[in-house]
Amino acid sequence: MSHGEAKSPAPQYGITLERGEPLTVEEILAIPIFQGVSESLLRRNQGAVVRRRFEPGETVCREGEYGSTAFYLLDGQAQVFLASPIAHVKSGGGGRGFLSRLTSRLMGRRQDQRAEEENRGWIPIDAPVDLAYDHPVAELGPGDLFGEMTCMSFYPRSATVEATTECVMLEMLRNILDLLRKNKAFKAQQEEIYRRRALDTHLRSIPLFASLFETRDLEQTLRAADFINRLREKIELVRLSPGEVVCRQGEPADSFYLIRLGFVKVTESHPGGDLVLSYLGRGGYFGEIGLLGGGLRTATGTALDTVELVRIPGDEFKQMLDGFPDIRRRLEAVAEERREENRQRLRAIGQVDLDNFLAQGLMEAQSLLVLDLDRCTRCDVCVSACADTHDGVTRLIREGLRFENNLVATSCRQCRDPLCMVGCPVGSIRRRNSLEIIIEDWCIGCGLCEKNCPYGNITMHPFPASGPAGEAAAAKAVVKQKATTCDLCTEHEEPACVYACPHDAAHRVDPRQFFAGLLREAPRGSLHP
Repeated sequence: MSHGEAKSPAPQYGITLERGEPLTVEEILAIPIFQGVSESLLRRNQGAVVRRRFEPGETVCREGEYGSTAFYLLDGQAQVFLASPIAHVKSGGGGRGFLSRLTSRLMGRRQDQRAEEENRGWIPIDAPVDLAYDHPVAELGPGDLFGEMTCMSFYPRSATVEATTECVMLEMLRNILDLLRKNKAFKAQQEEIYRRRALDTHLRSIPLFASLFETRDLEQTLRAADFINRLREKIELVRLSPGEVVCRQGEPADSFYLIRLGFVKVTESHPGGDLVLSYLGRGGYFGEIGLLGGGLRTATGTALDTVELVRIPGDEFKQMLDGFPDIRRRLEAVAEERREENRQRLRAIGQVDLDNFLAQGLMEAQSLLVLDLDRCTRCDVCVSACADTHDGVTRLIREGLRFENNLVATSCRQCRDPLCMVGCPVGSIRRRNSLEIIIEDWCIGCGLCEKNCPYGNITMHPFPASGPAGEAAAAKAVVKQKATTCDLCTEHEEPACVYACPHDAAHRVDPRQFFAGLLREAPRGSLHP
């Protein structure tokens, strides 16, 4: 603990700030960003903000660690980077035969290009900047706020921050951050920083807008620059609390939204219940279908946690489409793909009891491991085969929901909108078009996806790490872990659990088609644990 630092009590969830210089209310009000904040509220929350000083090379916070505070840089310069290796988990090798043991190791994208892997050029983090994929390092300066999502939603730290000069920072708990976020002066300052520094990077990080920056045509480059400069003045940052509705199905579509912070749940209402269409995080977008189509919202967007959106008015959106046909084509293709997915869902739920299906969480599944209990002898060969194939760690359990004589085993369901994706601090987990979950190579190994998966299908593997930010970073990341999950044994024609079953009792099925067929044969059947 530095000289002058003391443990400061803070009246929030029993959390205390264990390091830092306690500030009086008068000292806090003298800091420009607190001008206009209620003095009485600051007195009630005394101890929830401290001043901390960092020497050059000192670590402020580390990626993957859980925290409850945000930092505001008052003076000095800091570096934000990923110390985790930019590599994904690769399983393979280890012998002959279908059930040969696979060994796991880290592989870079250039050495092992995976199907449908995102060639993203930027990595989203919990800071006013994103990190370039090829060099995940950026600079922070006075006025920068980082760690908002960690503070507001208790997510893991998304990146490591290290002082490059002598730094003075404020460290605060959520009750102080809440006061700041409601303060007009602070909100205006943060909006100005976003418009000036972060808007370009945010747009670059979204593949949809890549053509604005990748063109070599001078005329289009000038038009793109003019459009972005005009957009700086038109956008609005919209902040929402958990559960707050962004837009509602059936309402007029008047805006296009980019997600800057947090997660948005997109749902579609039907007589039998609501369907979750997607969970969208930083870098995601929504609202294009209503603007491109009949002018009405086709789904409801709801803040899943503390959310900050970039609202682009409908008129600006239409000008963008008129001026940049390539963006229009990409948006129309994405919109049609989403519409077709929704049509397929509707066809499926027309044949299945929606309430029952949704209650069991099976509508979100795309692939289930189903065991025919009339044939299954409970030999557990499927479990052993999975373990033998995946370095001794099984990815299924022979327990789960039952429907008539069928058991839905506990294994990856290849969910359409997986809960494991919610909260990833760097957005490194997503679903491939070929059903299986893909974990991108910038995974920082925080383990949140493992905790969020209701079915225990994500595991963490430790690996020796080297840091892309240099030898010093590598020395601080001696051992790291990476998330991995069921890959449907993509190296083989069918999953090991199915192949190994000696009684032909194990099958991977599309749940909507499978259960619709069973319900037609036995309409009174029911699912039960």
